[in-house]
Amino acid sequence: MLVLFIFQAFALAPSAVGDVTITEFQADPTRVPQYYGEWFELYNNYSGTLDFDGVSISNSAGQIVTIGGTQLVAEGGYLVLGINQDRTYGSATYNGNVPVDYVYDFVDFNLALSDDTLTVRFASIVLDTVEWTAAWGISSNYAHSASLNAYTLEWANDSSINWCSSATFMIDSGMYGSPGEENAYCGTSAADDNDGDGWSEREGDCRDDDPGVHPDALDGNDGVPVADGGGGNANDDADCDGVRDDGTTDDDGDGYTEVDGDCDDADDALSPGAADIPDGIDNDCDGSVDVSDADGDGALRGDDCDDADPNAFPGAIERPYDGVDQDCDGADLVDVDGDGEDAEEAGGADCDDADASIHTAAVEVCDAVDDNCNGEADEGAGSTWYPDEDGDGFGDAALGVISCEAPAGSIANGTDCDDTTTARRPGAAEVCDGLDNDCDSATYDPADCNGEVPADDEEKPGCGCTAIGTIAPSALLLASLLALRRRARGTS
Repeated sequence: MLVLFIFQAFALAPSAVGDVTITEFQADPTRVPQYYGEWFELYNNYSGTLDFDGVSISNSAGQIVTIGGTQLVAEGGYLVLGINQDRTYGSATYNGNVPVDYVYDFVDFNLALSDDTLTVRFASIVLDTVEWTAAWGISSNYAHSASLNAYTLEWANDSSINWCSSATFMIDSGMYGSPGEENAYCGTSAADDNDGDGWSEREGDCRDDDPGVHPDALDGNDGVPVADGGGGNANDDADCDGVRDDGTTDDDGDGYTEVDGDCDDADDALSPGAADIPDGIDNDCDGSVDVSDADGDGALRGDDCDDADPNAFPGAIERPYDGVDQDCDGADLVDVDGDGEDAEEAGGADCDDADASIHTAAVEVCDAVDDNCNGEADEGAGSTWYPDEDGDGFGDAALGVISCEAPAGSIANGTDCDDTTTARRPGAAEVCDGLDNDCDSATYDPADCNGEVPADDEEKPGCGCTAIGTIAPSALLLASLLALRRRARGTS
C-alpha cells in the first residue's frame, strides 16, 4: 500500500497539448459483435506517470466518456478503453482478445467506421484530436493504427498518411490490432517518400505529406507550402523531434542546436560531433544510417533473418500461414493452437487451428463439430443402439449401431438371442423345445434338474422333460420288474 501511495503521489494530471495522444482504434470489429469489440487506445507521451482520472473523450455525435477513478499510466504506456473486458475465447461475450483497461457503455459511446472524431480533453485543455473520413479507407476487422513515426506527436497524427490498418494478427479472434502495445510503421518500405523531401516515415519523417516537415527541417517554418516558395509546415516542431522550438536552442545539451545540424535535439547521443556506430541509427547526423541495419527495423545484420524486410526481425509478431518467418525463429507459424498438426491454411490437416482439441487424431464426440477433421461431424461417436423387432424390450445383439441419437425402434439393451419372437429373451421360462428360451446359452433349466447340471447341453430324463431318443422313466421301471420276475422263475 505504501508503494502504491508513493507512486500515486508522483502521478500528475495531463496539463499540456500532446501529453496524451490517440494511437489506435477499432470501429468495426466483424469477428465479434460491435457492442463487445469496439475499443480505442490512448498513449502517455508525457515524461512521467500520468493519472487519467478526469480525462474525457468525445466523438462527432457529441457522446462523451469521462474516466472516473485513478488510472495510472507510466511514461510510454497505454490505456485501452473498450466496451467489454471478457477475453475468454468461445464465451458469449468474447471481445476479440483485447486487453481492456477501462470499460465504457456502448449505448453511451460508440464509433463510426467513417466520418467520426475522437477528441481527448482534460479540463479545458484539448490534448489531442483525430478526425477521420471515408477517404481514410478504414477496413472492417482491422484496427486503425497511428504510424510509429507520428503517434507520439499530436499534430502529426492528424494526417491520414500516418494512419493505416494494423498488420498485427490477434490470435483467437482472427482480427488485427496491437492494443496496449507499440504500433508498426505505415508504408511498405524505408524507401517510401510520399512528399519528395528525401525522407520516408521509417527514416523519421513524421508528416510525409508535407515536404517542409522532416528530420532535416528547421523548427519555426512559415507555413507557406514549399511549392509556393515558402518554408513549409507552420508547426514549430518541423524536424519531428518532439520538441517545439526555433532550432537555435540546444535542448539536449550536446553542444549542437538544430541550426548547427543536430538531427535529434532531444537526444544528446545524436549530433554532428558524435561517432557513428553500427546500431541502425544516424548517430553523427550526416543523413545516412550505418549499413548494419539496412531495413531500419532495429535488428543488426547477423541477428536479422531478412535485413531487406523491416517486418522481419527477432521479436517481431509472427503472422501465421503467410510463408514468412517474421520473428526469425527459423520457421513460419503454421500450428497456432499447438496441437501438433499444421493448419489447412498452411497445407496441413488441422481443420481448426484455433482449437487444440480439434485435429485428425482427436476422438469424435457428440458436439455437432467435426472433431477429427474427416469432413463429418459426430461420425462414429455416441452410444450403441440395437433394433428390437419383436418389441420384447431386448435388442438384437448382432446388429448394434453407434449413434448420438437412438434410431427409430432401437433400444440400448442388446441381449436378445432371437429378435423374431417374444418367447425367446432374457428372463423367459425354459420349455421343452430344444431351444435356449431364456438366452443363457443352454437349452435346459437347471432348476428342473435338482441342481444337477447334465454332462452335455441336452434335456435328460428327470430334468423337466424327456429328450428326443431317450426312454421315459415309467418304461424303465416296467422293464426292471419284468427282469426280476424272470429271475425268480429261473428263466432267462
